Amino acid sequence: MIGSAVTTVVVVGAGYAGVICANRLRSSMTADEAAGTVIQLINPSPLFYERIRLHEIVAGSRKSAAIPLADMLHPDIDVVLGTAVRIDATVGSLTVRSGDETLADLQYDTLVYAVGSTSSAHRVPGAAENSYAVGDPATAEAAARVIADGSGRQRIVIVGGGFTGVETASEAAQQWPDAEVTLVTNGPIVGSMRGAARRKITRKLETLGVTILERSPVASVAKTALLFADGPDLPFDVCLWTASFSVPELASGSGLDCDEIGRLRVDEHLRSPEFPNILGAGDAVRLPDPFGRHLRMGCAAALPLGGAAAATILAARRGTPLPVASVGFLLQCISLGRQDGYVQVVRADDSPRPLAFSGWLGARIKEAICRLTVTGPQREAGRPGAYWAPKGPKVSAVRTVVPLAPGQPDATTPGDLRSTGPLR
Repeated sequence: MIGSAVTTVVVVGAGYAGVICANRLRSSMTADEAAGTVIQLINPSPLFYERIRLHEIVAGSRKSAAIPLADMLHPDIDVVLGTAVRIDATVGSLTVRSGDETLADLQYDTLVYAVGSTSSAHRVPGAAENSYAVGDPATAEAAARVIADGSGRQRIVIVGGGFTGVETASEAAQQWPDAEVTLVTNGPIVGSMRGAARRKITRKLETLGVTILERSPVASVAKTALLFADGPDLPFDVCLWTASFSVPELASGSGLDCDEIGRLRVDEHLRSPEFPNILGAGDAVRLPDPFGRHLRMGCAAALPLGGAAAATILAARRGTPLPVASVGFLLQCISLGRQDGYVQVVRADDSPRPLAFSGWLGARIKEAICRLTVTGPQREAGRPGAYWAPKGPKVSAVRTVVPLAPGQPDATTPGDLRSTGPLR
C-alpha cells in the first residue's frame, strides 16, 4: 500500500522473466531497502519449468524439466501458490485462487506482470481436445507417456514449423526411429531464418526420416486425423501442437490496456501507461514499436526484460532516472536431436549475420545456452547482473524519466537506449 512503511512487490508468474526479476530486485537492495520490502511471487506450482526443454520431455530423451522454485529463488522471496485471476489496478489488489477457492486478495505497491504465454491450440477447431501442447508441462508429459506406451511405433504428427516444431520433430525422430514423424506447417519451416539455414535444417530432418508438409494450413483436428482445407486428411496416432502461442487473459480481463492479442501495453520503462506501478516483462507484454518491434517470444527476451523490470522498480524507489528497457539478440539456436544443432549469429535486432554454426558444435552451443537460462537466474539471487544480455538496437529521441512526487509531471532528459547496466 502506497505510503506504508513496508513496500510490497508482487510478481505474477515464476517463468524466466518472473524469477530473474524477483532475484535481481532482491539481491540489488541494500540492507535497509530489503528490510522495508516484501517480495511475493505468485505461481500455480512450486516448480520452475524449463520450457525450452519440453520437446525433450515429449520425445522421452529427458525425464524432467522441472526445478523446485526453492532452488531458483533468493530465500527472502515469498512464494504464494495459486493462480492470479484478477487485478484491481485502481486499489492495488490482486485476487489469487487455488482451484475454486479464493486464497486471498493481495495488496501491492508494485506489481510485475510476468505471466508468460500459452498454447494457441484453442484457435483451431478440435486442436485443444485432440492434440498435446508441447509448450505446456502437463500435456508434454502426457504426450511422452502415450508415445512411450506405443514403443515409439506410432504415426506422430507435429503441427507448427517454428523452432519448437522442428526441435520436437527431430527429437522424436531420433529417439523413436520406428515412428512415422510428420511435420506440418502453415508456411515454410523456420520461416524467420535465412534460406541457407532452412535448407540445412530441412536436409537434417529428412535424414532423420521426418516427412515435411509445408504450406499446409490445418483446418481442424479430429480424434485421429488432421483435416486440411485442401487435400486429403492426415491420419495420426499422436498429434503434437507447437503452432504459435497466445497469452493469458489476466490483463485484458482486468480491464488493463492491452494490444490486439491480449499483451499488456507498457512504455519503454516497462510501466503500464495507465498505472505506472504495474510493470510487465516477458511474452505477455507489448513495448512501443521503437523499443520492442524486434522482440520475439521466448526466454532470450524474457530474461533481460525481467531484469529490466527490476531495474525500473529500484530506480523508482531511489528517485533516480528510470532506465530504458534495451533488449537485443546474439543468436538464434535450434537443436536437431541430441548430436546436431544450428546456431545463427544475429544482429541486435534479430536479423541474421553471415555466420552460423551447425553439427556437433551447434549442438554444444545450444546446450550451453539452455543451461545458462537456468544458472543465470539462479546466480542473480546473490549477484545482480550475473545474467548478461546484449543491448537492443539504438533508438533515437529516447527520454529518461526522473520520478518526482505524486501528482507532479515527469522530468525528462535526453537518454540513450543502450545506457541500462546491471543493478548495484
